[in-house]
Amino acid sequence: MIRPYPISIEWPATLAQSNGTNREATRRRLGIADGVKLGVGIERFDYTKGIIDRIKAIEGLFERFPQWLGKLTFVQAAAPTRSKLASYQNLQTEAQTLVDAVNTRFGNAQWTPIVLSVRHHGPDEVAELYKASDFCVVSSLHDGMNLVAKEFVAARDDEAGVLILSTFAGASRELDEALIVNPYHTHEMAEAIHHALTMPLAEQQARMRQMRAQVRSRNVYRWAGQMLIDAAKLRRRKEIERIAARNLTRRDAPTMSTGPLRKQA
Repeated sequence: MIRPYPISIEWPATLAQSNGTNREATRRRLGIADGVKLGVGIERFDYTKGIIDRIKAIEGLFERFPQWLGKLTFVQAAAPTRSKLASYQNLQTEAQTLVDAVNTRFGNAQWTPIVLSVRHHGPDEVAELYKASDFCVVSSLHDGMNLVAKEFVAARDDEAGVLILSTFAGASRELDEALIVNPYHTHEMAEAIHHALTMPLAEQQARMRQMRAQVRSRNVYRWAGQMLIDAAKLRRRKEIERIAARNLTRRDAPTMSTGPLRKQA
């Protein structure tokens, strides 16, 4: 028997209950001025996560919607992984080069368009970024699930913020109130970011409530429990099949007739 069991996160969410600093303090720590929007991306530095395409989408946003120049900072938190492999080293170098080019082209002494933070971030730091942001981008090129999307939703107990989610992440099948994008299409991603930045609060809240209800009801405990329940049902079904097969064998077995006994001579 093969069944899909979409993995999830715990609920109540630890990230939502984090004792980290508040939204304004986080923005001050990051050097983000008042009136500047904040977007975040949080994942491992892996080529499947679409970090390069995401940076290109931010660049495309500034090209197509210049009104966001000086009004948006995107923070990409990327935990180094497999850094001894040349392909991963090259990915990190390419990302840093691209970020530097975007910052040089559009930034100034008072404003940095993209902040690339390559290090491990603790749970409190991650929670702070989720809560302080105006939108979160999950642009995976290929992902079985992606729990960052669900963590962002769970952390937003203020029911604000916008999730931009790759159609190639398994989470997009559950969180369809997110802005679903093709991560290979940088213009489409730039449009989605612009949509997120201009989305009215009432729409943000309506979308976030629906996604939070989904994550709450389909949490990791239900994920584990459903597998155990289905396994128990399967065992009971197999036992019934064994009993039925045994009874069928007994019913179909031939009966022997001895006939009348003959007298001994």
